[in-house]
Amino acid sequence: DRGRGAALRRRSWLGPLGRLVFHSAVALVVTAPLAWHLDRLPSGGEPDPTVTRFNLWTLRWTADRLPHGLSGWWDAPIFWPTHGTFAFSEPQPLTGLAFAWLRPLVGDVAAYSLLLIVAVTLNGLAAAALARRLGGRPMAAACAGVLAQGLPFIFDQFGVLQLVMVWPVFATLAAVLGWRERPAARQAALVGLGLAACAFTCGYYAALFGLCFVVAAAVLVERDWRVDPDERARRLGGLLIGVAVAGLLVAPLLLGQLDRLSGRRWLDTTVLAGSARWSEWSPSGDLWPGVVLVGLAVAGVVLGRRRRTTWFFVVLALAAAVASTGRRLVVLGVQPWDLLADHVGAIARLRSPFRAAALAQVALVALAVPALDRLVAARSRLVRLAAPALVVAGLLLAGVGPGTLEPVPDRPAWATWLDQRPDGEPVVWLPFAPGTSTQDFVPTVDAMLAALDTGHPLVNGYSGFFPLDHAERRERLAGFPDPVSLDALASWGVGYAVVDRAWFADGGRTAAARRAGLTVLEEEESAVLVALRPE
Repeated sequence: DRGRGAALRRRSWLGPLGRLVFHSAVALVVTAPLAWHLDRLPSGGEPDPTVTRFNLWTLRWTADRLPHGLSGWWDAPIFWPTHGTFAFSEPQPLTGLAFAWLRPLVGDVAAYSLLLIVAVTLNGLAAAALARRLGGRPMAAACAGVLAQGLPFIFDQFGVLQLVMVWPVFATLAAVLGWRERPAARQAALVGLGLAACAFTCGYYAALFGLCFVVAAAVLVERDWRVDPDERARRLGGLLIGVAVAGLLVAPLLLGQLDRLSGRRWLDTTVLAGSARWSEWSPSGDLWPGVVLVGLAVAGVVLGRRRRTTWFFVVLALAAAVASTGRRLVVLGVQPWDLLADHVGAIARLRSPFRAAALAQVALVALAVPALDRLVAARSRLVRLAAPALVVAGLLLAGVGPGTLEPVPDRPAWATWLDQRPDGEPVVWLPFAPGTSTQDFVPTVDAMLAALDTGHPLVNGYSGFFPLDHAERRERLAGFPDPVSLDALASWGVGYAVVDRAWFADGGRTAAARRAGLTVLEEEESAVLVALRPE
């Protein structure tokens, strides 16, 4: 009875609830002290809070539109009077939906931080599910899940919310292996759902994963899939089901974004800057996955070398590493990335190919499973303990943690004043960002957050892409409040200007505003609200 009770307890701990509790606890540890400071936003490796606060604005916008059935969702209140501005960056609809559910319970900032902890938890659960599909024992699967929760790339990019979301990739791979074992319609549909989740959480990962998966998928094809007519029909049917499920779910998002980004692509120089050098994959480079993960993956390849799935993940990892080099890869004088960008719109709109490194690390976790499984199956207790010990060492070497925890500025008085003006007239934040670095856009993003609930759209803003006339707008408004800037604002129907106080006081702008008959409506320590029309 004692032995039977111990077995039941083991099964209970390794059941769905036990796995959830375990990987949630790991998520709390590797993101500590985030759970104790939910009133702040983690910046990860970001040099400033621009991207983190922009992602908070993104989630808030989706949550605000949900009660309206997402009506007007694409026309975000920035870059007035340009339409479709929400398509200029990652929409993240699934993450926004989860945020909308959490925010009434804990508030905006806490909901954002909790989503990061949940994402790290899901990364572990999905990776453990993939490990079990690969035949890993429960303890080996748990160790693989912890490895996934501490991926170096994820914590280097922890300030970029969508890049933490690798769980859909793990889940899709687990579904693919499930469908490979048993080509049922349900398994094929799960593959489609996984692909849709990729697109709904991180379009970057969806595009790069699709590219790398196409390269590696041929390795999974068995001989009887080709020669047996019945098996071939089942496999083709499953492929169609998976594509149909993903297509039906993703089409509204994909078509909506493509329509609003028609003809846009990044400059070659911008993509080159976001392409990895091979030296970055060295042990001293920024993309190095860590000696523990690489060592376990190499051992896993040796142990699982007779498995087709092993070579699938080897090809997937290599394809992702090659994709990360983007425009830096040249083959016989040809740049493959440019050829893809010329024919695939989703690739043309990727600015930073180096982000494919996350997919390479995902593949390495899968490759590590045979090695972890061999360790936990050893007769020697000391050898069995080597698996969790290596995983803990991997976490320590990965540099986990949320980075700097940044407070979100209090809502300014000018936004409260605009709340009381239901006219909905556009407002401009001045000055425009002086350059293109994220640091230059910190005040702009803070203005976006403050203005979001006022019902007054902003003339400027921050996103991935910018309106084609953005540089012209900045030039025309640089001399505010001169006649050129006031004429431009009048032609756009702008009713208010929120001006940085120090900038407003410099160069005689305050006196010029009085001469132009502009009215100061609200003054505070950092900004001045000015009416551009007679009150």
